[in-house]
Amino acid sequence: MSEGEEQAKAIGAQVLRFRRVASTMDAAWRLADAGAAHGVVVAAGEQTAGRGRFSRRWESGDGDCLLASALLRPTLDAARLLSVAGALAAADAAERAAGVACAFKWPNDALAGGRKLCGVLVETRADTNGSVASVLGVGLNVNLRPAEHPRIAESATSLAAETGREFAAEAVERAYIAALRERYAQCIDAPRTLVADWSARLSTLGREVSVRLRDGALRGLAESVDAEGRLILRLASGERKTLAEGEVTLFPPA
Repeated sequence: MSEGEEQAKAIGAQVLRFRRVASTMDAAWRLADAGAAHGVVVAAGEQTAGRGRFSRRWESGDGDCLLASALLRPTLDAARLLSVAGALAAADAAERAAGVACAFKWPNDALAGGRKLCGVLVETRADTNGSVASVLGVGLNVNLRPAEHPRIAESATSLAAETGREFAAEAVERAYIAALRERYAQCIDAPRTLVADWSARLSTLGREVSVRLRDGALRGLAESVDAEGRLILRLASGERKTLAEGEVTLFPPA
């Protein structure tokens, strides 16, 4: 068994399920602070204060999304690829559980039919001793009815919306955890393959985009991604910027 496979098999060996929590991310961090082992997963039927990038609220109903956060203790190199692994695992789960194929929007959204099916959030902390802890959170719309959520009605979709039938949340959770084990192993054993699998379905590339950053925005051509999944943006001046995070808006093709 490879090093990556050895570490990956611990993911989901313990799953703590709650009917309702404020945030599975926060619950996982509390476990980390208490010394919980690598691989424990916190899952909830509902979040009252779920969050995404830029601290945005994650919208869901009671039991209609897969809401799960995995506490991981990776190397720093592997931690840089966790958002890629999470997005791929969510897409794998959507295909295996529901036959729904996904594309990706940089940095880590999974899209079906051009609408957001899943978002991924990764938070990483490293101490002065070199120990690394990460929480990888996923919000995958399973039986969500986008029309019931006006703020996301035009931009979101779900497995049910794409297929016309509902799914057992437990089956989607199992598919996701199995896929996450595989993709986490790739972070360690085959990082180039992991990034190649993701970038091959990255709809952002080759498009004119605006990228919202924490301190402003940049506009340019989404040219490629590097070995860590960072976006290479070519500005109108010809200068290239390497971006590790941001919120992308796609402009219509010329």
